[in-house]
Amino acid sequence: MNYVEPPPAPKPGERKTKGKLPKVLVKPSKKRKIIIEKAQIRDVEEILELVNVFAESNLMLPRGPQYLYENIRDFVIASDRNVPVYSLTDTREDLHLIVACGSLHVLWDDIAEVRALAIHPDYQHLGLGSKLVEFMKEEAKKLGIKQLFTFTLTEDFFKTLGFKKIKRKSLPPKVWGECSRCPKYFHCDEIGMVLDL
Repeated sequence: MNYVEPPPAPKPGERKTKGKLPKVLVKPSKKRKIIIEKAQIRDVEEILELVNVFAESNLMLPRGPQYLYENIRDFVIASDRNVPVYSLTDTREDLHLIVACGSLHVLWDDIAEVRALAIHPDYQHLGLGSKLVEFMKEEAKKLGIKQLFTFTLTEDFFKTLGFKKIKRKSLPPKVWGECSRCPKYFHCDEIGMVLDL
């Protein structure tokens, strides 16, 4: 996967990403085989690349390797099994292109945040974002979480999943501890949304 070109032009109303991701060279005759699963340490570099391309365009917060390693258990990935990236010969394991990711970050005994939801431009508008959020919702229910929230620039997307816009001051104090470390803290343009489980 050395061939790289800019992602496709955005549809009306979408923001365009500045960075570059590998162009997916799958023949139209091949079907996409998407698998959603929990991330592993070996996925950190690809997740960083995916998230930070969108962060360069101010579509989400940037993440560094330390954050990813410390929070790898929060992350869920979608990979296309028809797009091999490389093979680990020691374990005889083939790795495939990570085309989407998201994070479920537990903040307290009853609330968790959906973070870092990113979809490779060549895989957008296929329902992957919804599938990742659904995966995280089920995981949250298993953990006993009663409410999910997110800060987002894509209000309409989260509305379709049942999230409701909320006033920032209605969110619990634990959320604000996290926000105080955010680079957007004093000029936040994101919308707070919640979903009761």
